[in-house]
Amino acid sequence: MKIRLVHEEEYSFIEDFVYEIFQNTNYSDGVAEKALVREIREKHYYIPQLDLVVEKEGVIIGHFILSKLPISNKYKNKILMLSPVSVAINHQRQGVGKYMLQEGIKLAAKLGYKGIIVEGDNHYYHRFGFRTSTDFGIYASEKNLPPSEENLMAMELCENGLANISGEVDYSIYDALRH
Repeated sequence: MKIRLVHEEEYSFIEDFVYEIFQNTNYSDGVAEKALVREIREKHYYIPQLDLVVEKEGVIIGHFILSKLPISNKYKNKILMLSPVSVAINHQRQGVGKYMLQEGIKLAAKLGYKGIIVEGDNHYYHRFGFRTSTDFGIYASEKNLPPSEENLMAMELCENGLANISGEVDYSIYDALRH
């Protein structure tokens, strides 16, 4: 497996890849995730160096984006949102997601970001060092609450990275994430 940046000519392919993977879950039809990928790339929160794919034998088997995420309309150059994370159906449960996240976390830390926010399966993300975001004083907005408090998680990318960062995660900056 090798990780690399997404090329601009692959944008449409990646959007379809994300759609196909999420439409095969029991919690999404894939429409929001596909729209989110496009919307992130169109906004000033987009970081091309953190729009990444994993290839195996020249075939894309995974994709994820880390993008800037303001907390209470502040800290937008310090905190990242991890979403969406997509692994090809025939490559799930084979370490692809683990590899992507480990490499993405290392790269984000190297670029100087202080922390990452993710909403998802807390049992999965805890394995990488994510903790419930409220441990850091970071809360979900009333506008878009996760299924439970444990589903919104945060991770520090450096020692005490989130020590002086607190507030509200409001995904409504993206039309695709408005509930």
